[in-house]
Formats: sequence, C-alpha cells, structure tokens
Amino acid sequence: MPAARRFPASFLTKSPLSIEVILFNTLFFSFLIGVSASGLMAQSETLSRAERFKKQHDWKAPLGVPLLLSGNFGELRGNHFHTGVDLKTMGREGLPVLAATEGRVSRVKMSPWGYGNALYLEGPDDLLTVYAHLGAFAPDIQGWAVDQSYKGRTLGLDAAPSGEDAFWVKAGDTLGWSGNSGGSGGPHLHFEIRDATTQHPLNPLSGWMDKADGIPPSLPVLWLETQDRLQAFPIPTTDTIRVDGTFRASMEAFDRLDGASNICGVRSLEAALIRADGTGIWRHQFVLEELDFGVNKDMNAHAFYPVWSRQRKQVHRLHRLEGNRLAIYGPDRNEGWAVLGHGECARLICRAEDAAGNVTEREVILQGGAPKGVWEKKSSAFGAGTIVAKVTSASGQSSQGEVELSWPAQSFFEEAQLSWTPSLDALRFAMGPAEKAWRKPVHVEWAFPQPSGVWSTTGAMFPSEPLAADRWVAVLMKGDAVETAVLAEVKDLAWHMEIPNGGTWEMRRDTVPPKVLPFYSGTPLVKGGDAVWYLDDDLSGIESVELTFDGHWVRSVWDPKRNMITYEASDGRHVPGQVHDVVLVASDAVGNVQEWRRPMTWPEGH
Repeated sequence: MPAARRFPASFLTKSPLSIEVILFNTLFFSFLIGVSASGLMAQSETLSRAERFKKQHDWKAPLGVPLLLSGNFGELRGNHFHTGVDLKTMGREGLPVLAATEGRVSRVKMSPWGYGNALYLEGPDDLLTVYAHLGAFAPDIQGWAVDQSYKGRTLGLDAAPSGEDAFWVKAGDTLGWSGNSGGSGGPHLHFEIRDATTQHPLNPLSGWMDKADGIPPSLPVLWLETQDRLQAFPIPTTDTIRVDGTFRASMEAFDRLDGASNICGVRSLEAALIRADGTGIWRHQFVLEELDFGVNKDMNAHAFYPVWSRQRKQVHRLHRLEGNRLAIYGPDRNEGWAVLGHGECARLICRAEDAAGNVTEREVILQGGAPKGVWEKKSSAFGAGTIVAKVTSASGQSSQGEVELSWPAQSFFEEAQLSWTPSLDALRFAMGPAEKAWRKPVHVEWAFPQPSGVWSTTGAMFPSEPLAADRWVAVLMKGDAVETAVLAEVKDLAWHMEIPNGGTWEMRRDTVPPKVLPFYSGTPLVKGGDAVWYLDDDLSGIESVELTFDGHWVRSVWDPKRNMITYEASDGRHVPGQVHDVVLVASDAVGNVQEWRRPMTWPEGH
C-alpha cells in the first residue's frame, strides 16, 4: 500500500516535532486513503471502479478525435460544480458522438437551456454516461424524440424510451452529432459518467478517459479576510504576510491540461495552518471525485464568494461554512477563523493535485500585527432608512415602515447581516449582503408608491398619475443589460417579490411585447427549407412560444443564446408548393404578447 501523503520533509524539520504534530499530520492526510466507499479512488492494491469496468466490458472514447478538454470535473461554475468534462470539437459541429459503453438509452432531453439536446445511456454495472449539447440525435432516436414532442405539444422534451420504443446500442455506435445546444458557450461535447443508482457524477479523469497531462496545478493567489476587510497576496512570496485580528484564508487553485490553454479545476486541495511550535490551528482538505446534484448549489459556499461573484476565479475556501452540505471534505470541519498574537508566526501550507497526479505545494508565513498595504473594505455601509437584520440558520422576519423582509430557514450558508436600503425616487432599493452567497431568495413586501409619494421624490411641478399596478419586475442591471429580472406582483397595495441575491435593484414596468422578426426582411425561410425567426425580450424575458401552421401546433427549436427560433423542415409539417397560414406567438413573463402572421409557401424540394 502506498505511504500516506504528507507535507515535504523540509517543512517538517523547521521546528521540533511533538507527538501531537505527528498525529496531526497523520490524521490530516489519512482522509485521502481508502475512501472508495463514496466513489473516491481506492488507495490500495484493489482495482479502481474504472479499471474493473474496462476489464469486463467494452469502453470507447465518445469522440473519434484527439482528446482535448476545455473543461474538467469539479470546476467552479455558475451556482454549481462542473459535473463532467468538456471535449473540444475544434470549433465545429457535426462530429459523430459515440456510445462509450453498451446499454440502453434511458433518457432523451431537448431543451433551450442547460444540457440542450442530451442522451443518457445506462450501461453495465450501474454505470450511466451522459452526452450533452448535441446538434442532433441518431436518426431513429431523433425521429422518436420529434414524435414525442408533437404528442405532448412541448417546446422541449424530457422522456424515457421504453418497451417497443427502447434503443439498445453497443460501445462505439453513433448516438448523434456534436453541437452547441442549450447553455453551451460554443461547440463542444459535455460528457458525464454517473453512478446509475445514486445519479452522482463521477470524475471521468479517474481512470475512465485516457488523458495525458504533465502540467501541475497553479496556486497563484492567497486571499485573507478579516471580519470587515480582505486582501489578495500573489504566491509564491518571500515576504511574511502580516494580518491583524481574527482572519481566515482562501486559495486560488486551478489546473491546465496538455494541448489546451483553458483554466480547469483541481482534483484535490489540502491545507493546514500550523504555529511555529508545530501545534496545529486548523486543517482542511477536499477531493473532487464524486458530486451530488442535490447539494450542487452549495458550490457557492465552497468558493470564496466575494471574488467568485465578481471575477469568476477558481478561489477555494480553506474552511467549511456552517451551511455547506457538500460531501467532498475530509473528517475535520472548521470555519477557518484564527488569530495570531502580535509578532506570532504561523505557517500556511497548501498542496494541490490534479487527476493525473501532478502536485504543487506552497508555503506562506503569516505574522500577527498591523497589516501592510491597503486591504479592501467589505461593503458594510448602510444608507438612510436601512433595515438591518441578523440572519442565522432559522427562518425570520423584519419590518420597518413600508417594508417587510422575510426569509426561510437556511437562507444563507453562514450568519449574515441582511440589509435593505431604499432610494430617494421610491423605485430602487439596495439589498445586502452582496459579498455572501444566498442559498434561498428573500421575500420583500414593499409598499406600492402612491402619486403623492412619486411627486414629492421626483421634484415634479405637478402630481403624477397613479402608477399602474400590473406588469412590474425588479431588475438587477449589469452595465446596460438586464442581468436578473424578478416578477413583482402588486397586491394589498404592496409589491411582493422574491429577491435571490444582493445588489441594487430597480422597479420597472414591462409594457413592451417581445420582438419577433423573420431571418430575412421578407421571409423566415433559409437555405434547406428551415424557417428561422429572431426572438428577443429586453426586460422580463420570453416565457412561451407557440408556432402553428393552418391552426395546427408545430414544433419549434428555441436558441436563447442567439435569440433565434427555428422550424426544422425535416419535421415535415409543411407541404411544398402549398400556401400555409403561419403564426408565431411569443409571450413574455408578465403577459405581453407579440404575434407574427404570414402566408408562407415552401418551394418544391424543401
């Protein structure tokens, strides 16, 4: 059995070692040994799950091109960990996507969001493989999926072929073709491996996929935070970092793989803060080998949110917040807060490893005392009329004047100060905290402005007309674009809305219907016989789309990334040479409706 991994000898010889120190280091790394019960690779002479599978069953790479990755398992992504690997398709669509194992297609999805067009393949030994962002399925699966969409009259599809409709394949069979559907940021194949019993994603680079990688992880920046300030420190550094008062640490850690420049995630990160006499202050470790969709949003508690939310950098907390439910950590649970006396030193040791076994280690000396440099102050200033409420793990409510805030239990991952500050024009408000992740929305009930109030706050010479009480949304802007829009219902003379995160929100009334324009100025018909329209809504967002030919429902494919909706001629719901009354109706989230209607004739041969 391999020896337990430990800090380098140079670190261990810098101060006398007591029995406590030896036990500390032994326990610190024992978590990485023999934890295969949760899906982590066994650190023993027994074969891994991937090795056992490949000895007994056929296994094929899902693409027939050189294996280059633009994303790997465990990367920090928006509100989740990445649960698979992203295989590059050289910027192209239409590459054959192959079944990695034999088995049955257990699920077929077609969606404008998320995985887009995706297939789920149940293989032997409770192994499930997932193929996402496809451009199209193999002909028999595609035909079945289209028929199911027409039967259910659904814009998307989430169905399970069974009985006579079941699709059985062998390893290497073509399942479909690569594409850019759903939430994809460019053509590629998202490939997942899951345990079929738990539906937990497993790391595809842990023996399943053969990927040469000689590049070790990077640990470029250490972040330290106190109760009210934070600061970044480039690593490595020969300087002693001074920190005053109670603090905790986070580390930027990422990986790059051979043949690609993309920033990917690390497989594991281990860290410890140890005093000069060798006694441990805290230790922290995680391994990304198996994830759980049920708690995947807790990635926001794992990431150092003040940096992640603004810069999208792979910064990992070296502590575990109270509300973090992820099962990726070692046996020690600590919230990371530490304090060093004036002049007292401690060593912070970090060790990152990627799936190929490449390792990077860093050591930083911390010293108690007045910090050097300018530390960034966390947002804590509250304006006039602010409500400030202390939020713990329990549900609660706070009200003042014309505003009432209420929140469910476990709204935040740690204790937080919830704040609400109105603007002078009675149509904007700021909510905090902005530097902490919110797990659940906070309900805001805000008195609906009356004409006299709007008149007095705007400085108008005459009273304004009463505000209409319908079609209101609260919007969070990012530059000139709407980043988030939340419906605001007016009832009992108050706005009611569910606010999902901190920031400055603005109340707007959406009276403009969606835009619907044909691909060409005169016709939506494009080469090949497809019909394409541009579809967009600037405020509350598209809620529903319905396409009909001569009054009969017709399937359409919506691509929100490109603001396009398409009728695919291959569906065959038109008759070439015959005039069809084509109607496309789009509705936004507050009920504004736009209708496009034209007689259309497809030329012969299309």
